[in-house]
Amino acid sequence: MKNGKPQILLLGNGINRAFNSDSWDQLLNSMAEEYGVKNADEYICPETLKAILVTGDRVDEALGRKKDSLGNLGTEKPPKQMELLRRLLAMNFDHILTTNYSYELETAALGEDKICESALKKMQRHTDEVSRCEASLMLHTYNSAEYHGKEHKIWHVHGEARKADSMVLGHYYYGLLLGKMLTFNKKRGVYYSIARGSGEPPEIKSWTEAFIFGDVYVLGYGFGFAESDMWWLLNRKKRELSDVGKTVFFELNPPNHHNPAKLDLLRLMNVEIVQKTVENNNWTGLYEQAIAEIETRINNT
Repeated sequence: MKNGKPQILLLGNGINRAFNSDSWDQLLNSMAEEYGVKNADEYICPETLKAILVTGDRVDEALGRKKDSLGNLGTEKPPKQMELLRRLLAMNFDHILTTNYSYELETAALGEDKICESALKKMQRHTDEVSRCEASLMLHTYNSAEYHGKEHKIWHVHGEARKADSMVLGHYYYGLLLGKMLTFNKKRGVYYSIARGSGEPPEIKSWTEAFIFGDVYVLGYGFGFAESDMWWLLNRKKRELSDVGKTVFFELNPPNHHNPAKLDLLRLMNVEIVQKTVENNNWTGLYEQAIAEIETRINNT
C-alpha cells in the first residue's frame, strides 16, 4: 500500500495470447464447432450473447466440458511467460485481479513451470464477508500465493477453470455477477460513509473494493464493451465520495488499431490511458516495455 492506496494489478489474457493462448473469439469458435454451429462468424453481437448462440444456450455445459483445457493444469508454461509474470509478482501488488480462468500467476508464484489441482486447493482463501470459499460468483474468494516472502492475493474475477460453476461467460452469468456486485456494494455503503468520516481507508472484503479504492494498473485486458461488470465498476469508482485510487490502462495495439469510442469512455471514467503500439509483431517485447513502465510508476508513487 502506498499513499494509503492499495496497489492493484488487473491482468487480462494479453500476456497469455503473446504465447499462443486462445483469444475469446477462438474460445467461442471452438464451442461453435463442438455444438455444430456453422455460421458463428456471421454473428455480430456482444461476446456474452454470442456465447449463448454458439452453445444453444448451454454455456454452463460448454464451460464444464472445456474446464481442463481452459485450466491447463499440469501443462508446462513457456519460461519467458513465467519470467514476465514473476516480474509483475515482484512488484508486491496488494491484490492481483485476473479475468483469466487459468493459473499462470499461481504457477509463477510457486516458482514452477506447471501446477496441479491439489496445490491450488491449498491456496484458496476467503474474506470474513463469507463463511466459506464460494463455488460461484466469487466476490470474496481468492488464491493466496507466497512469492519472495510476501502473500499475493490472486482474485479470479470471472471464475477459475477447476471450478466449472464459477466461470462467467454468457450474458446470463454476467447479469448474475453484476447483481451480486450491486447487492454487496449497497450493503457496504454505510460502512464507506463511516470510513470517510474516520479518514481510514475501507477494509477490502472483495475484489470489487480493491478495484474501487486502489491504484489499479490494467495490463493485457481490453475493456471490451461486453464486460458490463468492469464498466459498472469504473463508473462506480468515479462516483465514490471517498478518496479513491487512480486507474491506469495500458492500451497495447497493432498499428492503426484503436477504438475512439472506448478510449473516450475510459477518459470519462477518469482513466489514464497509456498507448503503445507493437512493432514487427513483437508482443513479448511490448509487454516488457509496459511492465517496465509499471515498475517505474509504482516505485515513484
